[in-house]
Amino acid sequence: MEDDKMIDHSEFLDLLPEIVFEIDKDLNIKLLNQSCERISGYKKEELINKKLSLNEIIVPSDLDRIKESITQNLNGIQKSGNCYNVFTKNGETKTLEIYNTHIHTQGIISGFRCIAIDITEKEEKKKILASQEKHFRHIFHNFPLPYLSLNEEGTIMDINPLLEEITGYHRDEVMGKNFVSLLPDENIQKFYNSFETFKKRGIISNIEFVLIRKNGSVINVNYHGKIEYDSQGKFYKTHCVFSDITLQRKAEQTLIKSEQQLRELNATKDKFFSIIAHDLKNPFNDLMGFTQLLAMNIDKYDKPKIGQFANIIHHSSKLAYNLLENLLDWSRSQTGTLKFKPEKFNVNHIIEENIELLESTAHNKNIQIYSEFDTEINAFADKNMARTIIRNLISNAIKYTKQGGYININSHSNKNFCEISISDNGIGISEKNISKIFKIDESFSTTGTEREKGTGLGLILCKEFVEKNRGKLWVKSEPDKGSTFTFTLPLPEPEY
Repeated sequence: MEDDKMIDHSEFLDLLPEIVFEIDKDLNIKLLNQSCERISGYKKEELINKKLSLNEIIVPSDLDRIKESITQNLNGIQKSGNCYNVFTKNGETKTLEIYNTHIHTQGIISGFRCIAIDITEKEEKKKILASQEKHFRHIFHNFPLPYLSLNEEGTIMDINPLLEEITGYHRDEVMGKNFVSLLPDENIQKFYNSFETFKKRGIISNIEFVLIRKNGSVINVNYHGKIEYDSQGKFYKTHCVFSDITLQRKAEQTLIKSEQQLRELNATKDKFFSIIAHDLKNPFNDLMGFTQLLAMNIDKYDKPKIGQFANIIHHSSKLAYNLLENLLDWSRSQTGTLKFKPEKFNVNHIIEENIELLESTAHNKNIQIYSEFDTEINAFADKNMARTIIRNLISNAIKYTKQGGYININSHSNKNFCEISISDNGIGISEKNISKIFKIDESFSTTGTEREKGTGLGLILCKEFVEKNRGKLWVKSEPDKGSTFTFTLPLPEPEY
């Protein structure tokens, strides 16, 4: 191989901003340009033909690396493009990026031709950028609100640890997925609509979503965001934060529920006072009035007249008693003092007992009561509550059925419940009033076909008692055609 020849291009080399130098294998400097003085502070004349003292110019932490690199290069292994920190003449530290090629003499490596680029400023900027990145990463990781960024298609680009904590998803589990994957079906279209608005305006706030956690539970969040654009003004990504408003929504629901309960309590109070002030007072007015007439005119009235008054007194007493019984049951159910003792009993016996109790009332209106039962039906419920339910429903059927009408009572059982239906061909209930008859706050009541008075309390009590026994109560009715009230009670556990 032809020996490399050193060519003196000193004037040309001095124009270069980098340090250009040649050293032999003993580290003696053979060639050096003027940039050396500008970068290191050493004049060219101070170093030329002098041996490099690595311990004097190389920062101690880099000494082993540069020595290893020199050794490898002398052994024919090209090592170039490494960065080293060096001391300048005045003791400052600079970072040089050094590239080298081998110089051969008679086929043997005899030295190196090198270029050293001053990258001190570049490294300082890198350090500043690294520090800033660390600072912003710290802010990102400790940001007090859940954060998420999306691309233009709504794909998740990044989330912060707080969002990981709230949703239960690790960052890697959601990266690259569309945001809708975290939403319930009913929120997906809402997101698409708001995201289009977001992209048009560049900013969005106070958009509420429900997020699905990894464990399947949900949280309510309020969504705020701003779009970051690239240097050409095109969409780059969103920056979005979420406020967890789950507790706020629960508090609102609790407040609404409390408000509803307060309305119901007020309605209950009003109903109670109404019954005491009017409905319970009227039967006693009849009792006092007719007993006073009898007391004052007992010698003047004939037997038929006395019998007529006695029937009126009996009817008023019975009305007052039934009303008082319902009132006491209802009062106990509202205050929680009503005893609940579910037991096994024969439903048909309770129905027959109430038919017998109310037969005279039905007879007075010439109403026939028909019953059709399965052979034997047992229920598991509170027996006294069942009596009250059946008594009130039959009593209502009699009250709202005209002279000469009929009432059908049916009972049968299915897999888990027994079902009791009480039908009449009475005046019926309009569709708009059906929704009112079980509500305490509606104060809905109508007079019977013989101007019998009612409070509406009986049906409300029936519904409460049925539901207390894990049953259901419903009604089908048409005006002038009649009504069918049906309720269910649970069956006893099978005996083996």
